[in-house]
Amino acid sequence: MKFWVAMRQSLMMLFRGVLTLVVIAGLVWGGTQIWKFWLDHKQGALIQIDLINPSQRVTQEGMQSLLKPYSGLSFWQLDLPEIREVVESHPWVLKADVYRYWPNRLKIEVTEQIAIARWGDYELINQYGELFRPDSMIGLDSLIKLSSLTAKPKEMLIMLRDMLAVINPYGLHIKHLVQLADGSWQVFLISGDEWYLPAKDAMLSLKRLLALYASIPEQENSKMRIDLRYRDGFAVKWHTQVDPATDIPAVSSP
Repeated sequence: MKFWVAMRQSLMMLFRGVLTLVVIAGLVWGGTQIWKFWLDHKQGALIQIDLINPSQRVTQEGMQSLLKPYSGLSFWQLDLPEIREVVESHPWVLKADVYRYWPNRLKIEVTEQIAIARWGDYELINQYGELFRPDSMIGLDSLIKLSSLTAKPKEMLIMLRDMLAVINPYGLHIKHLVQLADGSWQVFLISGDEWYLPAKDAMLSLKRLLALYASIPEQENSKMRIDLRYRDGFAVKWHTQVDPATDIPAVSSP
């Protein structure tokens, strides 16, 4: 009996000893890995950058290039507010959220600028009526162009929206909308026709024009220039087509 008791005690001591060695070995291995990881980051191990919602304008490759100066920093050295500012410096990024995940991952979620219209020759208007300037305007020619010396982009967008709601059902489409210095409106259609609307009651004048538009006779190889800024009626002139993107004739109020 005493033999089995002694044997059991010996086995328990052996088991505890082995378990202790396993625990010590695990702690040593884990500590070594943590130390190695720390040294790697201290020496500049690469941070993995993940763009959660890439798009045609904001790509994973572009974001990696933009944040390349930060790729050699350690996990704890990453300045998230500063990185967010850098991401938001991208012309097509409206807003960015940056998250840091252990051990070496940086995740970025962006709200992209949506171009609604062109503003002049070099800027765009986004979905909130705010201006931004892309690196290039290539591929954006199909957007309606807005121009004004006095009106704000958001005000121009509202006017454009109201005009489109009225004229699109007639199969007419605006190419360029201009607010002139006196507040009147110059409208260039894709068809080549031009309209001039008064500063006051412009939408009312536009609706009156559309009611008669189809009945106005056309002339071969000519486009119509219709001026509705008169108190009584309107004037129609025929002219050769002018490209509004390159030549906007100066027009004085009648």
